[in-house]
Amino acid sequence: MQALLSQLSALSLAELAGFALTIAAIWLAARNHWLTWPLQMAGGLLYMALFAQFLLFGEAAINGLYVLLAVYGLLQWRRGATQRALPISRMHWRDHAVLWGLGLLGTVLVAKLQLQFLPTDLPWLDSTVFVFGVLAQWLQARRKLENWPVWIGLDLLAAGIYWHKQLHITAALYVLLALLAAYGWWDWRRRLLGGTHA
Repeated sequence: MQALLSQLSALSLAELAGFALTIAAIWLAARNHWLTWPLQMAGGLLYMALFAQFLLFGEAAINGLYVLLAVYGLLQWRRGATQRALPISRMHWRDHAVLWGLGLLGTVLVAKLQLQFLPTDLPWLDSTVFVFGVLAQWLQARRKLENWPVWIGLDLLAAGIYWHKQLHITAALYVLLALLAAYGWWDWRRRLLGGTHA
């Protein structure tokens, strides 16, 4: 019993640390600040370990990709002094078609792989969060305004998954992340329309 309590305590600390890092990172992203990326790296590493313990392999894998994409995002957002910083921009309608096509195809492929090779109980939902999360992170790294509505939908879906898995702190985190994403969408749109992209 004591061993179980100490495991739960350690798990709660990891979940709380991931919560704090992720809130800070997304707040900074919504404010269009480059320090979002180091915090996203740290939070991603914590959540990789946490989700693997709960058999959410898609979410564990996506956090690994978040770490890699955070390196890319940091490089994109913090270009050298001789180059202009990457501006906030909108996607073209063709980009939307590619995004949704890749997202749907990727979700089917990843879910089928999970069903075949992993002991997962939510393969379709887990795969949706994984695939569209990678796409949303890519859009954020490229400073595309449309990353935010994708995040809102994914964060709310993920909150339901985590609540189901008894990860209540993380479920609450993802509801907050959806609210922060709504703020980010508003703020980036305001910057884009006002001509203040950096």
